[in-house]
Amino acid sequence: MLSDVALVVRGGTIVDGTGKPPFKADIRIQGDRIVEIGPDLDTTGCEEIDATGCHVAPGIIDIHTHYDAALFWDPRADPISLHGVTTILIGNCSLGLAPVRAADVDMLGSLFSYIEDLPRDLFASEIPWNWVSFPQYAATMRDRPWGVNIAALVSHSLLRQYEMGGKAWSDPASPDQARAIATTAEAAMVSGAFGISTSRFDRSPAGDPVPSFHADDAELSGLFKAVASHGGLVQVIADLSDTETWIRDLRRFGEHAGRDNVPVVSNGIYQRADYPAQAAALLEAGRDMQRDGIPFYHMVSPRSIELLVSFKQSMLFIYVPAFNEVVQPSLSREEKLSMLADPEWRVRARFDWDNMKGGFPSNGAERSLRIIKVGTPANEHYLGKTFDIILDARQGHPADVIADWVIENDLEAEFVHRYTNTDPEAVAELLAAPENVIGASDAGAHVGMFDGAGDSTCVLAEYVRDRKAMTIEEAIARMTGDLAQLIGLADRGIIRTGKIADLFVFDLDALHWAPEIKVTDLPNGHARFRRPPGGIRYTLIGGKIVQQDGRYLSGLHGRFLGPADRTVATGVDRSARR
Repeated sequence: MLSDVALVVRGGTIVDGTGKPPFKADIRIQGDRIVEIGPDLDTTGCEEIDATGCHVAPGIIDIHTHYDAALFWDPRADPISLHGVTTILIGNCSLGLAPVRAADVDMLGSLFSYIEDLPRDLFASEIPWNWVSFPQYAATMRDRPWGVNIAALVSHSLLRQYEMGGKAWSDPASPDQARAIATTAEAAMVSGAFGISTSRFDRSPAGDPVPSFHADDAELSGLFKAVASHGGLVQVIADLSDTETWIRDLRRFGEHAGRDNVPVVSNGIYQRADYPAQAAALLEAGRDMQRDGIPFYHMVSPRSIELLVSFKQSMLFIYVPAFNEVVQPSLSREEKLSMLADPEWRVRARFDWDNMKGGFPSNGAERSLRIIKVGTPANEHYLGKTFDIILDARQGHPADVIADWVIENDLEAEFVHRYTNTDPEAVAELLAAPENVIGASDAGAHVGMFDGAGDSTCVLAEYVRDRKAMTIEEAIARMTGDLAQLIGLADRGIIRTGKIADLFVFDLDALHWAPEIKVTDLPNGHARFRRPPGGIRYTLIGGKIVQQDGRYLSGLHGRFLGPADRTVATGVDRSARR
């Protein structure tokens, strides 16, 4: 039943999500729907949002998040809606929370928390686990209000574990098992899943490939047909061992996608200074598949991938033998500290550092390391800052300065290393390439290293306003209407009469994409990195204002989306924008 009181978004410039030029108009909302669009609407008896000087756009759709577990301890998925996001896709990377048998819950918690860098204990203390099947999980999710709309994929690895037990981790499925996996996937689709996610890259804490790695083409064929029968999509992480293997894997999935006309979204494509040819090779592979009529897309993010640099255990120092000795987990704390202080070790460390041929931390990478953990309160004011501050203040050889810093912080020193998307011009080309869709935020994961929320603000502030790499209508379409087509959102992604009133209002000049800040606000005293608000004026979900000027308003107005919210997932049609 519609609300008696209408809400009018007045005086704004609408960017409607189709790629068409912006236009001035008001928007009337009644209940959760847009009921009228036009200039100078009568606002008598209406509540008003003053959008003068602002753009009004469809709510951002983030198609690569990992809030699956975090929603249970943070139902707002903070701070995603503060950056204009109104719908998220979870269940990515062959991870999720269902289907799962009771005997496998602990395994799942261990796997998910390890791969996505989340507090392990919260999987036991905060998630109810009152489901086994995906339909039961979907029912639980629909019984709760959320701070954002949620669409979900079903995990291929969990489907295999559910039907094959321990054999899922080592064996191809038998014909009967493959049919059972496809049937269970189809049941998930019937209950509202938007497709499946699969991975040939991720590993368990013990180093074992995840179950989806072991699927053969017969099993994949059954899954693709199950997804196709309900108009879903497939998200895939290929085997990333090297570029050639990566591309070969993507083409394998592309063959299935082409046969069944199922959109495939690849995990991500990034600019890399140490391997500049990789992005070009991946783009060309995407072009080849699209020329063949395959609905295949790479995701691309404006942000860098960031890696944790720890002196307790790390693979990053393999090109600096002296430091690689220090970070081996077999050494005790005392042995590590003694080695770092040893004058003979220091001589070797300086030599190894100066004779690096490549890899981390060559090319001055140590200067851009972001400090995320210290071992003494006296150094806490450095948290979030880059290590160049320490290097410039203390002088000396970088190997010595780092060793002294680690000793000073009692081996608790940790950094984040930014190793992709370091060239904004190259990133702008990836964002604009038609083979790609804007996604890959990874929001909700790796909270001890970064906060992936805010890609939308970064695109608009840096690549539309500051660099003018895209028009505002193109950028908005790529983050809204294109993604609604791609994943099959029926009534979202564009501003039209009759569509759901998921919107955000922003002054382009007021947007800012700020570095994350470390906060301790998770259950059981856990810390995380949090992206500050981005200057979005309003975010509306279903016609309700959920945030204003970076402040949450009362109530949770998002919901878990289901069959009624889904249409057929398709490739992205940009022909109207050419």
